[in-house]
Amino acid sequence: MRSLNATELFSVLRAFLVGGRFLRTTPHYSRDQMRDWQWQRIKRLVGHAFDNVEFYRDHYRKVGFAPGDLKSWDDFHRLPSVSKDQVIAAYPGRMIARGYRLDDLVVSRSSGSSGKPLDIAYDSRAMTIYTLAGLRLYGMGFSYRPWHRQLYVYTSPYPLDSLFGLYPLTFVSTLAPIADIIAALKKTRPQLLVCYPSHLKQIEQNLTDTDLSELHLRAISVNSEMSSQAERDMLAKRFGCPVLDEYSSEELTRIAAQCRHGTYHVFEDINYLEAVPDKMRADGIGPLIGTNLHNHAMPMIRYEQNDLGAIGEASCACGWKFRSLISLQGRRNDSFILPSGREISSGFLLDATYEILLTYRTEVKDFCLIQAAANRIVLEIVPGAAWNNAISEALSARFASFFEQGVAFEIREVTECTKTKSGKRNPIISHVRAPVPSAIR
Repeated sequence: MRSLNATELFSVLRAFLVGGRFLRTTPHYSRDQMRDWQWQRIKRLVGHAFDNVEFYRDHYRKVGFAPGDLKSWDDFHRLPSVSKDQVIAAYPGRMIARGYRLDDLVVSRSSGSSGKPLDIAYDSRAMTIYTLAGLRLYGMGFSYRPWHRQLYVYTSPYPLDSLFGLYPLTFVSTLAPIADIIAALKKTRPQLLVCYPSHLKQIEQNLTDTDLSELHLRAISVNSEMSSQAERDMLAKRFGCPVLDEYSSEELTRIAAQCRHGTYHVFEDINYLEAVPDKMRADGIGPLIGTNLHNHAMPMIRYEQNDLGAIGEASCACGWKFRSLISLQGRRNDSFILPSGREISSGFLLDATYEILLTYRTEVKDFCLIQAAANRIVLEIVPGAAWNNAISEALSARFASFFEQGVAFEIREVTECTKTKSGKRNPIISHVRAPVPSAIR
């Protein structure tokens, strides 16, 4: 994702200086107020998409729908959902709304846990909302102030490293050695740490009690990997501050996050989230589908998240009235267990493969990283038109450096990547299971 330009940064600053009233008031809307606000946004968004986005016009015409048919929530819920594969096939020509130039948009590449590359383009107004929503999210953990420093450990840099000096942010790649992340923590002395759960575990394992007490962190936000409440509670005790989980995606941006009371509040002023009732299990858990309410450049309407969850309306001591995620079951990718017993987390492996998507956008159509045995790892590649031996050799050298001596690594060109035993598409598959827990890279 590119950095925000000066005009976009000023737009965010202006919205921040006027108090971000919209994002401050909506969490306290009554249920009826929120539903009415969402309905008005959805009606405009669906009409806009039908009139200006070729994909949606064709998608809806196939089922005989026109914007005038949208008269109730039931009508909206009957609209056909949109899959990641459909968006990939339509992007950019049939997916970007008329009146927008791709060069003027903020574009982010998503792979997530599915492994299939997908570009998402945001208009500047939507980016302003998402940036302010991020500030609000971190304020759910502690009283986040403009002078507080953040250490941001992620796959790629955030679109801004400060807001004209406010909310300063230091970026460290998730692929950096854990020693480098710890060094950045000690150097920048942030009040807020944003990282994967697996990185947080590694930091904790590599610091003494004295080191931990000297960090003076005020809050930690974890994302992108599944973690249990018990794990977060243990880490919170060790670091002496709240460890709160965030649920988000490139396609829908901010979806839900935990407050200090542990409730997963759905960001209903950013997305309309559904758990599909006709595919719901007996325990109330169903596939999650989301509609982003702000991005008109590349609308995401009833987009399939490929996660399972249950949504409820339980009240929370924090005072927010947004609905909450009662349960969330994301796709779990495998970690790799090496002959020494060392475990490499799925998050690290996903970020390593994410580099493929960023570096070789047209050369690689699809990939799957497979641990066939403790000492043998295969990277399946569905080659694109520009794939060549030089790229294969570069990837071989890069990936071999991640694994210990004695582990064989090979690249295998295929027409279709391997699926799991249940037929699901996962970019990380291991046929090796750990007998006991071990250190995580």
